[in-house]
This record gives sequence, structure tokens and C-alpha cells, in this order.
Amino acid sequence: INADIDVFANGSGRTRVDVEFEVGDGLGATSLELAPGDRLTATANGIQRTLTEDESIIGRFRYETTFDFDDAGTVFTVSFSRDNGVNAPNSNVALPDGFIVQSPQSNDVFSQADDIPIEWTPNGTTIRPDIDVTLSCTTTGGIVFSDTQDVAISGDTGVASLPVASVIPIGTLDTTRLCEGEVHFSRWRRGSLDPAYGEGGNITAEHIRRAQFFVDLSL
Repeated sequence: INADIDVFANGSGRTRVDVEFEVGDGLGATSLELAPGDRLTATANGIQRTLTEDESIIGRFRYETTFDFDDAGTVFTVSFSRDNGVNAPNSNVALPDGFIVQSPQSNDVFSQADDIPIEWTPNGTTIRPDIDVTLSCTTTGGIVFSDTQDVAISGDTGVASLPVASVIPIGTLDTTRLCEGEVHFSRWRRGSLDPAYGEGGNITAEHIRRAQFFVDLSL
């Protein structure tokens, strides 16, 4: 079994745990449905929850649960037990520090000549956040085109920027309509996956944030 375990928080004060299992490699991999007698649990701060299937996912099997806290350093332990098969009781990961996005703000409007100011706090941690910017614009034919660019930073500096021009999608764009932008932040760390998962996998924990803005192509 290959295990993909994600623990993530988005600033709401809650943390979600998602688990997917696969059997096989590459394009031939098969999403694994839990069998009768299989149990997935997650434990944090002395609270244990049973993961249940997310039935909104079509064509795959994903299992999830939610905790009502998202404190930095909280250790989450995911346990997989089976009546018939090998148990994997001890996959662990700790949440990294959360943060607040100070810029951009949802009412910010930039021109093509501007740089998008990107700021977050607190900073100075040992984990460099991953940041990317997506901009979606409408063509004169009414089709929405998007482009995404990574933001290069040297560490958890708290300050970065990206030229608007570098993320404007290619096409004949309608300058009378605002482009919609989003900055996606992720501060994450990898944990320790139980070695009983014979094909390996990953367990990661992350704090994610999103910030919206607009671009006026007529400016």
C-alpha cells in the first residue's frame, strides 16, 4: 500500500486530516477502498477521531476527519488497523507555524506596470513558505485564460513581490474587465510515515492561506 496522508489548516481554527491509499505504481495505480475490518483513526491532543469516506470524490476513495484546533507544533498520529492484513499504527507529523497574510488585500487593484506586494507575519521561522500567484483574465472572445508563477524567496522573510506583467496570461485580453488574482501560501513539513506501508508514501502537515486581488489592464 502507498499512503498519502495530508494534515492541513487554513486559518479557520480547524485542522483536517485526509488519507488516500493506492496499490500499484504510476498510471496503473488503483485507489484503495477500505474493507470491512479496516479502521483509520487520527489522534491529536489526546483526542481520537475515526476517518470516514469523503463521498464527494468521484472515482477515488479518500478518508477524512476534522479537529477543532490548529496550533503550531500539534502532533497528529494516523493509525491504520486491519482485521486481515498488516497494521500501520504510527504515522506522525507536527503542524508548522501558522501565519497571517498582510498583503495583498482583497480590494487591491494593480496595473500591468505594478509589482504585487506580498507580506506575511509572523516570519523568521525555519520553514520557507511556498508561494505562487495565479491571474485569470477574460479574452475578447469571452474565454478565461489563467497563468501561474512561483514567487522566489530565500527564506521565511515575510516580504516578497512579483511583477504583474510576469503573470498576465497570453491572449487577446478584454481590457474593460478586471483580471482576478490569487496568492497561494503554504508552510509545510514532512512527518514520519509508518514503515509498515510496504510501498511507502508521505505524511505532511501544512498551513495554507489565500489572498485575492485584481488587475486593471486599462491602467
